[in-house]
Amino acid sequence: MTASPALLSKLDAADLAALAERWSERNYLPNELIIAHGDSGRDVFFLLEGRARVTLFSEDGREIAYRDIGPGEIFGELAGIDGKARSASIVALGPTRAARLPGPAFRDVVINRPTFAWLLLEHLSAQLRRMTERVYEFSTLVVRKRLILELLRRAEEIGPVNGQVSVEPAPTHFELAAKISTHREAVSREMSALAKRGLVERRNGRLMLRDLPALEVLAGKND
Repeated sequence: MTASPALLSKLDAADLAALAERWSERNYLPNELIIAHGDSGRDVFFLLEGRARVTLFSEDGREIAYRDIGPGEIFGELAGIDGKARSASIVALGPTRAARLPGPAFRDVVINRPTFAWLLLEHLSAQLRRMTERVYEFSTLVVRKRLILELLRRAEEIGPVNGQVSVEPAPTHFELAAKISTHREAVSREMSALAKRGLVERRNGRLMLRDLPALEVLAGKND
């Protein structure tokens, strides 16, 4: 299953206009903080250009990356709904442009525009399912399976061709480690093992996934 379209792309012209007339836009530099964990803000954001990452840091300083945000996606909506402190930090991965919708305006749109409200529910449902899936993986699977499942998720987002996919730019081992709750050395070891089997190849800034069916077997997806 490929990734579903971003929320903004699903809105009709009237709903999109209702948001755009109330939000303000801002550009962010690479690695610039957009939302800080624990902040008391209630505003809701929409990514217009670029990419951002939802992340937390453990007590020992290890980064835990929950998900990446692409153009058209909403973020910061939990604080906009329940009024509590921000549950994670959001950092721009590159040059990024985002729209900021004040909390009261967000609530007004949710109450008065049922189509937007339903799409928001679908978004929250997808995030809950994703989180449940990751909790299961972290609790029950070894590093190799968690790594392969993360690679397969990236392949689904891009769309494979003849059982192969090219991930560009290639994710760093540190980035993959943050996504699957392990350390860089473990990812390096497992990626080396997969490369020796001819299943992955790093070349010209890309990560080639050479045999998706074989990776699915290793991850236990066909059990």
